[in-house]
Amino acid sequence: MKLHLSEQKKILFIKTSVWNSIKNIFQVKKDLDISKYLISIKILENKVIIRTNKPIFNSEAILLEDEIKWEINQKLKKAEIDFEFDLIYK
Repeated sequence: MKLHLSEQKKILFIKTSVWNSIKNIFQVKKDLDISKYLISIKILENKVIIRTNKPIFNSEAILLEDEIKWEINQKLKKAEIDFEFDLIYK
């Protein structure tokens, strides 16, 4: 399903996909709603910076990073968005 998005909407789609993927993986794997721990998601070139308010969350997210990245990539693939990235937790 090719989406014809402006660059701004493409970035918004990526950010939303990251947010929802992190939230979903934590809900499924840890039975935890992490919405209150996520502060923001920022994209700088090929880095996705995820700001949180709990350092322990960052450690847990790193342990689940492969699954989080897989889910994000599946969403981007469906939208035919080519975006290589690294996740950085702060």
